[in-house]
Amino acid sequence: MIDLRHPFLLLLVLPALWATWRASYRWGIPRERPVGTFARLTARFLPPLLAALLVLAAAGPEWRSPLRGRAPVVDFAVVLDGSSSMRALDDGREDRWTAARRLLKTFVAGRPDDRFALILFSAHPVTLTPLTANHVRLFRILDRLELDSRDDGTAIGSGLMTAVRRLADSPARSRVILLLTDGAQNRGRVSALEAAQEAQAQGIRVHTMMLGRPGAESLYPLDGGGFARLRVDSDPDTLRRIALATGGEFLSADDPAGLARSLAAVDQLEKTALPVDPPTEGKPLGRWFLMAAALLGLPLAFDLLRKRGRKRPDWIAAP
Repeated sequence: MIDLRHPFLLLLVLPALWATWRASYRWGIPRERPVGTFARLTARFLPPLLAALLVLAAAGPEWRSPLRGRAPVVDFAVVLDGSSSMRALDDGREDRWTAARRLLKTFVAGRPDDRFALILFSAHPVTLTPLTANHVRLFRILDRLELDSRDDGTAIGSGLMTAVRRLADSPARSRVILLLTDGAQNRGRVSALEAAQEAQAQGIRVHTMMLGRPGAESLYPLDGGGFARLRVDSDPDTLRRIALATGGEFLSADDPAGLARSLAAVDQLEKTALPVDPPTEGKPLGRWFLMAAALLGLPLAFDLLRKRGRKRPDWIAAP
């Protein structure tokens, strides 16, 4: 089966064909009108054929063949805390926000057959991407994310409820929410435990991760430079109850190394092999289209060099 990586580029085929058909290449000796069948056909059809081959090559054609076997497929909804407290440095080198995004990318890259949705929350939840298997797009979103102090707060319940809605219509037999937060709920109309009850009713597991050490002071960068030691209110008991109610695990991460261990633990917990449609492997075909265009274009290029500098014959402008 042939698939295209950039199918929208096929829209260029029609204007390319129209332009090359209107301005057909005059094949043969320029002093003479092409009279042979080969000369007439190539003069009319060679430029449109070259244009079509180049557009097809740009569209990224691939030959996709099925891969046999079973794949460990799980649908994840990642609920990431975007409050200002995520700027804390627990190890003195990397803040929680940077470490969480970096390690989430590693976690996603290690599960190429899974789909992920990304929900960012502070005072309000925002769905950055619905369930998708396009991990490259997910990585780009994680790289560009920035903390916005104008919408500060921690609405854990609202973030969880948004994730439940994103997974509610998923056909996967294994649906998982991954909650990463460093604080206690102080915003939102839905409590975290109410959202956990809805996840339990939907058969969705919730793994919760507590970032930072509860009750301890952490370094926070100041806008004018330097650092201050502050303590953030946390609620590990609620996170533990959320995980327990939904069949998930509560994990604590005191620093980036602890977060890496926690994500590795979740990776091992979600290794159930499920029967799914066989995945496919794509083999690029673009180079073959380019080679065909090059072979067809060689005689055209040689003929253009032969005609270079010669006077335009009168018959070309004739009707």
